Amino acid sequence: MPQNNEKLLEKLKKLLALAKSDNPHEAALALQRAQKLMQAYNITQADLALSDIDESVSNYWAAGSVNPPRYMLGLLDIIQVAFGVKSIIHSGFKPSVGFYGNKDRVELASYTWEVLARQLIMARKNYIRQQNKRIKNTTKTSRGDKFAEGWVLAVRSEVHLFAMSREERELASLWLEQKYPDSGTTSGRKAGKSRDADMSRHIGYREGENVRLHQPVSGQEQRKLGSSL
Repeated sequence: MPQNNEKLLEKLKKLLALAKSDNPHEAALALQRAQKLMQAYNITQADLALSDIDESVSNYWAAGSVNPPRYMLGLLDIIQVAFGVKSIIHSGFKPSVGFYGNKDRVELASYTWEVLARQLIMARKNYIRQQNKRIKNTTKTSRGDKFAEGWVLAVRSEVHLFAMSREERELASLWLEQKYPDSGTTSGRKAGKSRDADMSRHIGYREGENVRLHQPVSGQEQRKLGSSL
């Protein structure tokens, strides 16, 4: 198949859509033209389907490593559910996170991730600053992690499901296998143990309840998102 030939793929999609026309003559002609193009350029149905899958990469990765704390994975999961996409953490000198799936949703997912992740990191830092200065740094970090877990849990309750269809899940898995064949999984780093862990989580939950997650569907809605979150 020709590389980066989006125009050809879009033309084929339009022809195949016309092939479902109620006009038998129009449908037959469109199907014939589509089949000839697919044969000429060695394009398969799978190629057409995969052309609807894309990735949007965000360079905002505050976790510092590819083995993030669990609250960060929890936030990633929220974005995946909210927009019906999948995510992958890219390693390197500066890790990044990519959202892949339906090309009409991945950019919005990436944008929302940056908005919420920045809010989460700022809220966690502010909570840690409020801790008694005589407390050990490890205890402050643990409490901050528990606070973040509560924050994420509250945000999750605001999410309206945008579940991926079975076909989308299969295509996303195929896309991942082809583009990143060596990718793996991570379970995330657990928060350390500390006193008042439940209290920290509860405070985080209460603050997270103030967050409102929307599912923008256009550039205009995307701009609104910045002011509503």
